[in-house]
Parts: sequence; structure tokens; C-alpha cells
Amino acid sequence: MDLLDEILDLANELTKEDTFLSLTGKPIKKETEKIWLKNILKEVKSKKTFLIWAVDGKKIVGTCDLRAGGTRDAHVCSLGLMVRKAYRQEGIGKFMFEFILKKAKELNYKIAKLDVFNDNEIAKGMYAKYGFKEFARLPNGFCRKSKFSDALQMYKRLDEPFENTRGKK
Repeated sequence: MDLLDEILDLANELTKEDTFLSLTGKPIKKETEKIWLKNILKEVKSKKTFLIWAVDGKKIVGTCDLRAGGTRDAHVCSLGLMVRKAYRQEGIGKFMFEFILKKAKELNYKIAKLDVFNDNEIAKGMYAKYGFKEFARLPNGFCRKSKFSDALQMYKRLDEPFENTRGKK
């Protein structure tokens, strides 16, 4: 498989699982993913996005990214994290998240923010260990498996230290 096929496989596996992500619904078509990849690579080249993948052999098992804010919030980056079900609870997500936080600091961002489902206790706990705090809540802002969940927004000032959680479960 080539890179596009691997990315498509990851996206469609997570879409099918209907986990705590915005990916949901029908399988993503290759042409749609090709356009997404082209656009994301442009953003990477222009330094508006920084993206990493965790790979097992040739299989992409996770991804973590940071995206720049706009002109008024250029000091703020948004973070995203996805890991295949079979690779969760192995420290891959923590490793990628720590890496992306360090990269955000290197790139001189002052604040990192992210969105999380209120009922995703594992993710909320991990983000809290890294010093993320809730700053907004949209009641019933997400819908997953026909159940509504509050959409939480969390942030962290990047000049504050965070606990290195690698090796801890």
C-alpha cells in the first residue's frame, strides 16, 4: 500500500468504529482523501500544520497534529490525536502527544487547545495530566452512536510544565 492507501485505511477504520472523533458516517472515498492529503501537505509546507504518524511496519497506527491559529490567534495552536483501537493503551498516543506539545513550544506557540467528548474519560484524564484545563462546554455539542455528549474545549499554556507520563498507565 502507498501512503494515501494507509491514511485512507486508518481514517476508514476509525470511521467504522465510530469512536470519539469527528470522523463518522460513510466510508471516505480515495479521491476525497487524496484532496485532503494534498491540502494538508500544503499546510505542512507553509508551516500552518505540523503532523506526525506512528507506524508499525508500513501500517499507520496513529496520527497527531497541530494547526496554527489565524492572524488574531497566531500564538494558539489546535491539537488532534487519533490511534487505531488495536494500538490504544500502549503509550503510542502519549508519546505522540508529548512530541507534538514539545514541537508546539519549539514553534513558539503560547497556548494549545483541543476538543474532546465529555464522556471520553480516558482522553480527558490524559489531557488533564498534561495540564489541560476545560475552558468551554457546549451542551450536547457532539453526537455519537445516537447519544449526545457535551463538547469540551480544553487549553494549556505552553509556558507551564507538564508531567511526562510515558511508562505510566
